Amino acid sequence: MKKNKAFVFNAYGAILDTYLPFEEYKEELGENALVIYKLWRSKRLQYSSQLSLMNRFTNYDLIRKYALEFACDVYGMKDADLKKKILEAHSKLDCYPDVKEVLKTLKDAGKITAVLSNDAPKVLNTALKNAGVDNLLDGVYSTDQIKTYKPSPAVYEFVEEQLGLPRNKICFVSSNSWDIAGAASYGFNSVWINRYKRTPEHLPYQADKEISKLSELTSLIL
Repeated sequence: MKKNKAFVFNAYGAILDTYLPFEEYKEELGENALVIYKLWRSKRLQYSSQLSLMNRFTNYDLIRKYALEFACDVYGMKDADLKKKILEAHSKLDCYPDVKEVLKTLKDAGKITAVLSNDAPKVLNTALKNAGVDNLLDGVYSTDQIKTYKPSPAVYEFVEEQLGLPRNKICFVSSNSWDIAGAASYGFNSVWINRYKRTPEHLPYQADKEISKLSELTSLIL
């Protein structure tokens, strides 16, 4: 990991805690809060992948909305105002407690820090600013800039070009194992943040390192 000159993070899950809106509105959502959240996340991935295969790039704001509506329909949650609040809260997420210190450590070590996300640029930049991490990032890259979603190799190639570094000098850090597989397949070094002890994907493209929290990253680079 020490040879890497740039560390690129996925925004939602590595940097920002996406469960917070569901924690905030847990009482209104009732006993289905967690399952709605999980289905919402998986449906977003399904929709973005499906639209990419169809060559129908769609603003991620709409994908997020469509996926939430589907998840809520499955569990009979019809409150339109609550859905709106959950979507609005997506740009007001907190970062995980160890994020700022890790980003500062990377920058102090002379490393480039960046974010790569499927999210739309406006929402992404607002979320990072509201979480207080925008000033700790050298680059913020959205798939909206090339009109296709992760894990397409075109996305990782785009970041490589933007950074001006060879892929073997770039480390991709994500909480999503499918995203790690895409980055590893492209040739990035990779670190999987497995906070919730999830089962690894059964694909030949695995993370170089697995950590349980972001703060463990610093011991790999110093």
